[in-house]
Formats: sequence, structure tokens, C-alpha cells
Amino acid sequence: MGVDIPDPRFYWKLQSAENEQFQIAYQLIVSSSKENLNSGIGDMFDSGKKRSAQNTHVVYSGKTLQPAKQYFWKVRVWDKNNQTEGWSEAATFSTGLFSEEDWAGADWIAWKPQDEWEENWWKRKEVELQCTELYLPSYFGARMNLWERYNFHQNNPYDPSPLMRKTFQANKEIEEATVFISGIGYNELYLNGQRIGDHVLDPGWTNYNKTILYTTYDVTPQIKQGKNAIGVMLGRGNYGLLAVDHWGFYKKGGYVGQPKLKYLLKISYKDGTTADIISDQSWKVTGGPIIYDGPHMGEIYDARKEIDGWSFPEMEDSSWSPVQSAPAPGGELRAQLCEPIRIVNKFKPVIVENKGWYQMADAGTNLAGWIRLKIDEPEGTRVLIYYGEKEVTRDEDQPGGYQQMAYIAKGVPGEIAECHFSYKGFRFVNIVGLSKPLSADDIEICQVNSDVDKVGQFSSSDSTLNAIHRICTKSMISNLHSIPTDCPHREKNGWMGDATTGIEFGMANYNLAAILTKFTRDMFDTQDKTGAVSMIAPDNDYGVGESPLWGSACIHVPWYMYNYYGDTRLLETYYDKMKLFVASVWNNNEVADKPGIFTDVLADWCSPHGNISDEGAEVYTTMNFYLVLKRMAKIAEIVGKNKDCREFEKQAQIVQDAIYSYCFDEEKMIFRGITPSLYRQGPNAMALNNKIVKPEHKAPVYQTLLNDIEKNRDYHFYGGIFTGYSLWEYLPKNQQGELAYKVAANNAYPGYGFMLKNGATSLWEHWENKSSHIHYFMGFVDNFLIRHVAGIDVNKDVPGFREIIFAPKFISEINHAEASYESIHGLVSIRCERKEQGIIYAELEVPCNCSGKIILPEFEKYTLEVDGKSLNTQSDSEKEFVIIPSGKTHLTINLKQKEQ
Repeated sequence: MGVDIPDPRFYWKLQSAENEQFQIAYQLIVSSSKENLNSGIGDMFDSGKKRSAQNTHVVYSGKTLQPAKQYFWKVRVWDKNNQTEGWSEAATFSTGLFSEEDWAGADWIAWKPQDEWEENWWKRKEVELQCTELYLPSYFGARMNLWERYNFHQNNPYDPSPLMRKTFQANKEIEEATVFISGIGYNELYLNGQRIGDHVLDPGWTNYNKTILYTTYDVTPQIKQGKNAIGVMLGRGNYGLLAVDHWGFYKKGGYVGQPKLKYLLKISYKDGTTADIISDQSWKVTGGPIIYDGPHMGEIYDARKEIDGWSFPEMEDSSWSPVQSAPAPGGELRAQLCEPIRIVNKFKPVIVENKGWYQMADAGTNLAGWIRLKIDEPEGTRVLIYYGEKEVTRDEDQPGGYQQMAYIAKGVPGEIAECHFSYKGFRFVNIVGLSKPLSADDIEICQVNSDVDKVGQFSSSDSTLNAIHRICTKSMISNLHSIPTDCPHREKNGWMGDATTGIEFGMANYNLAAILTKFTRDMFDTQDKTGAVSMIAPDNDYGVGESPLWGSACIHVPWYMYNYYGDTRLLETYYDKMKLFVASVWNNNEVADKPGIFTDVLADWCSPHGNISDEGAEVYTTMNFYLVLKRMAKIAEIVGKNKDCREFEKQAQIVQDAIYSYCFDEEKMIFRGITPSLYRQGPNAMALNNKIVKPEHKAPVYQTLLNDIEKNRDYHFYGGIFTGYSLWEYLPKNQQGELAYKVAANNAYPGYGFMLKNGATSLWEHWENKSSHIHYFMGFVDNFLIRHVAGIDVNKDVPGFREIIFAPKFISEINHAEASYESIHGLVSIRCERKEQGIIYAELEVPCNCSGKIILPEFEKYTLEVDGKSLNTQSDSEKEFVIIPSGKTHLTINLKQKEQ
């Protein structure tokens, strides 16, 4: 609901029981009513019979769509035999609000007069800034309990979460009712006492100076004829962050503000008339039971302050205050089109123990979310819940400091304590203040994240690989909260370098199209006039332009979107901003006495050698920038900027020459940093993977790298996130699948096996057993599992899985491997199995309207059968391959029969 794009795109999946079936034409119609659609009248758009195989990203090109209106569409296709089976089922979409005028005069409203609120807010911050310590996530109060944090400003406490309400009359029969709501930082919406929707932590986080999201709800069933009441509970979220955070979101000049609301309810009556109910100064407000809340600092719920019936029309609200008109946050209002955050799973703890003065519960795994706790205590009982990765959740080395939620009982049966406006990263909870022992029946673990679909699966005969896959996907889903975050406890920030190395495996497992479309806008919302971007998105001018290595995600993420979904719209929309980013790197980050080499404040993060070790950051950011330029050349070609394409290629050549001048030791045949250091795998892996190394140097560079992995490092990839990303990409594609497997299965430090041996249930931030244990940026090993152990990969030359690469490595230690991926065209799957010595069977599935390309490993000798028929392979300059059509294919490889 609520699509605010004037030219939305249409998608349909094709199915056929017949192999090698494809679409040759389609007809798409869009109608303004069900009646027109059912009659085959496309009064908004009718493509006619259009000869085209396109079934994704079909752009609407009909009459101008009107705001806040429902439309209906269907499609029919003609197959390769020019036959059609008729129309699809009817589908529908509704538009959002395209401009400020569409909000029908709705105002931003808040609780307190703005001047009064600002004066009190900054007085508190001035006091807190005199009581700081270097401790994350907040320089103030990170090691206080929630009672201390709340009572620190005893004479001038922070405002509780406001409750807003409005009553209105609907004196006619309702045809349709739609709400458009933006309540920031977070909101919960009620109508006539009923909670609307199941979103939590809504809307998604943005830079409120640039972009603000609104949510659309169909509330037709909730509006009744007669008197109605709207209720909205607001939370601070990241708009008015309580934490004195390291990243500067609390600072003046950013987007700090009191919780505020903009609201429009559009009602259509059965007699054809309409009414708009808007946020204005007729609304009323009071403080609610959440008396303290913040994403990092936690929240306190005082059940004694609940107001019975506060969102019902019958409640007497004369004691409530009138709302105040509030300044607009500054950003453009846009529809929230990514998946909302929800409670996606609930389960019981695996252990509950009484530890004396506190009680402990173990979820059995790391996750993001909170617990729901049954409370059976007298009125005024104060309960404090600590969350953490470690069993004693009040240890000072817990990532995220003291993650807490507090509850004050009202002393009635059936009380439940749970979070509303903060989430935690945890496995364990410690509960303080209860007089009775708990059981598992009293606690419900709530997994909370963006509700994206699971689209990928992997399994194999190797339990270690299966466990690695499991901790990778657990880490990814635990870091999806309207943006891909680094971790769900300490920072909760959208670190862009993490997306560069980690988000591709996320896309192979989850549908990230919508959330990454949002995140791409978030990244460019950090861009300054010179083109420089931040390291995190959203941001508040944090380190803008200081890390082209991290900032380059603004190029890489749209490129990944193009590969996985065939999506060119992001490339077209942000091309000028991408080009400006490249210019900013040249202007702001080039080393003065080393032209073509670039500096950075970050590097090969979380390496055993250190975050920035003695080889320096320059070699990593420069080699990455070379890749950026090569991708920009391709992007320029895609969007029809051929002159720019040539310019980016020219720039890439300058950078390659500079790398050879300053970062290549021709005597040793190795790549290195601009400062002396011992051998490092990272620069050599990046030089190979990014195709920087010249043909005449490739063999010695490669062999030295292999020697270091096998002999010097005893089958370990030894480096940080850019080293690992490059090695897991390059080696399996270059006859080293067996080596990659040995590295993956190795349980000695540093590696994934070492994590598992030490009890990891999600990926660690560091190879050492320290700091955060819920980071996704080292999940690039999962690309190896999916692309090479099982064998499903994108084809960058035919993106969007229109042609699927199947490239299983048939690793000798693995008897069975399988993977699947629900692409935008349909299900892609592969299953490989050794059934007897020397015989490998593979079953593959390719969606209708697509094809597959099986790339075969370099077996010394073999014969090949496809669906029982002997087949000769094709070959290009690098690989032998077989092209297969859509449908299901059975492959048999006999490694014993082919003659030399």
C-alpha cells in the first residue's frame, strides 16, 4: 500500500510444466476499478500485445496516477508457440501521497511548545556532558542502571512518551478508509481501542533532515459509523536520541527533536462523498506509561500510569492538554516501501535459572529483539531486565553496555512487560526485582527484525559448513532493522563498509530489494556538496569524506542490486551522485606526494594484524577505488553515458599504474602497503580479485599467496574483512575449491571453525573471542557455500538471474550439497550428490523464461550426460560449460570413463 512512485514497475512470474518455455509477448492493463479490469478495460494503461520477453521491471507508462487511490491490474503472456492461457488473477496496488498538497493541510504536532522543549532538552544535555566517560554506546550513563539514568535529572526529568488522541464523527456508511501516518521517532497507532497493524519500531530510521517515512494502513474495518477515536503513542527513536553517543546524533545542528506526528485519515463514503481527518491543534495530548525511552538507553514502562480506554471514543479527556504545532523536521516525506519491522518469531527460553538475587534466562542463540515477561507482583514493584550476549549480562565488557528494560507493576493479574521503542541484541537476560521464581512459561523470546522473506537455502553433508551457514544467516537477519546495521546492541548503525563485504550473502538468503533501495537513499542522504559521503547511514555528518573505503558502498550496493535483481533504476536515479562521489575521492583523499593513491581513516577492519596495521590503509582503499572505477565504467555504459565510461576507464588505468608504482614489489612479486610490513594476504588477494595484477605477474603473485595460506598460515585466510571478501571470491573461482573448504573447516584460530568451537551462534566481529558476537560483515564465506559448494551464482553479463550460473566445485570431502534461491523470476535450485565412486548426480531447476549455464570444474577426465543423453561441453577462453533451458535438468558426471 501507499506507493508514492509516479511510474511504478510491474513483475510477474511464469510457470510451465514444459522445459525450455519462454515468453515472447505480453499484454498488461491497469484499471481504475475492479469493474473495468474484469471487463478487460485498461482505462489507466493498456500495453496492447507487446512483443517482449520482459517480465520484470516493466515500467508504468499510462495516465497520471492519482494520490491515495487504489488501482487494479492483470497481465497475460504468449509463450514460444504464440499461445496464451489467458489473463492472470487480478492484482492491486494503492498510491500514496505524491506532494505536500496531498496531505490536505495536515500539520506536524507535538506535546510541548518548541522553545520550552529545546530549552529543557539542552539543559539536560549540558549536565550530562559534564559526566561523560569513554564507554559505548553512550558517553553518559552506559554503566548506570535504568533507575539511575531516569532519576539523574530528578528535578527536570525527560518527558514520558506522549499519547495523542482525537475524536471525530463519521455519520455515513463507510466505503473505504486509509491512514497515512508519520510519527517520529516511532509510533503505535490505535483506532477505537484497537491497535492498527503489527509494525514495531515504525517508521524506519532515516536522516530526518533529508527523508522522513510515512506508513499507509487500510483501516476500513476499524472505522465505525458514528463517533470514533484515534490514538497515537509516540517514542523518541533516533529522533531525539537520549544517548550521548560516539557518532554525534545527539549534537546540535543535526535532527534532534521532540516526538511529533503528521497524520491523514482519508474516508470515502458509500454516497460518493469524502472526508479528511488531519493532525492539527484540535488534537489532545498527555504523558503515557513509557516514562523513559531510547534505542541505546532502554525504556521504563510504569504500568501505574496507564490510562484505561485512552484510544476509545468514550473516554473523557478534558484533563488532557492541547497539542502544539511543531516545526517540520526538514526532510521529504516518502512512503515506507521496505518491509516493516515486526516480531517475526516467538519461542521459549531453553534454560531458566534462579541465581539468587536475580533470575537468568537463556534463549539458546543470539538474536535481536526483546522478551515478554509475565508479571505477578504487588503495585509499585520495580523489575529490571538486563540483556546481553554473555550469561552475566551486567558484565562491563558486554557489547552495548547495560541493555535494559524496566517495568513498574500496577498490581493486577495478567501484566506483561515488553519493549515498545527499543530493541536489544542478546542471548541471555538477567531479571532483577521479582519475588517469585520464574519458569519458561513466564518468558517469551521475541525475535524482532525487518520482516523480509527468506529466499535462499543451503545444506550439505558437512555439519561444519551447515553450522557456518546458520551463523551467517542468523547474523544477517539480526542486523536488519530498516537498514543493515553493524550490530543490534552497541551501535545499531548502518556502517557502509559492512554492506560492501557482507550484503551480497544477505541477498542470497533474504529478499533485500526493498530495504537496500531505502538504504541506497540513506547513503546518498549523507552526501555533502563536494560529493563526499559518510561512513554510516543514516548519519549526522559523521566522518563525511574520511573513508572512501567505507563510503564506496554507495557504488557497490546499487551494483549488487543490478546483479541480483537486474535493477537499473537505482543506477539511473543516483548516477550523478555516484559520479560526484568519485570526484570527491580524487579531490579530498588523494595522497599529496603519491598521485593515484588514496588515504583513509579505516582499513582492512578486524584483521588479526589490527584494524589498521603497519601496511597502512592506503593500499586497501586504493585497490577498492580501482574496483569502484571499473564498476562505474560499466554503470556508465548501462545508463548510456559512453563518454563517462571511457573517462572512468582512464581513471582506473591511472590508479592501476599508481598501485604498481607504490604498492608492488617487483623483486618479491608481491603487493604491499605504501609503508614497509611483513607479507599480507589482503593486498595480493585484492589485486587478484579486482583484476589489478598484470598477466605477467599473476602466476607468481598467486603462488606466493597460496604458499602463505597453506604453509605459513596452516590453511588460514589471514586478514580482515576486505582480505576475506577477496579470498572467498577469488580462490574458489580459480581451481582452489578444495583449499577453500580446508580453510572453512579449520577449527583453529582465526576462522569460522574456531568461532563454532567456542560456542558461536552468530558471527563474531573479530576473529578473537571478544567484542560483538552479532556482526554480519564476515559472512562472505556464505558466498562460497552457495556459489561454489552448492553452485548457484549470478551472471553479471545477464543480471537478475535471467541466466543462472551453476558452478559447483564437487569438493571431494562433501558427498552432498544443495541450495535454492527464489529469484524474481522463480525458483532456482541445485542438488548434487555422490551416489557411488566416480559418479556425481546433479538435479537443477531453472525458472521459466530463463536459462542456466553449468560451468564444470577442471576434472582430468569424465563423461557427461544431461537427462540421460551424452553431451559434449562448450568452452570459452576459461571454462567448459553446458547451457540448459528452463525447467528441471538431470546431470550425470562419470569421472572414470573419459579417455585422456
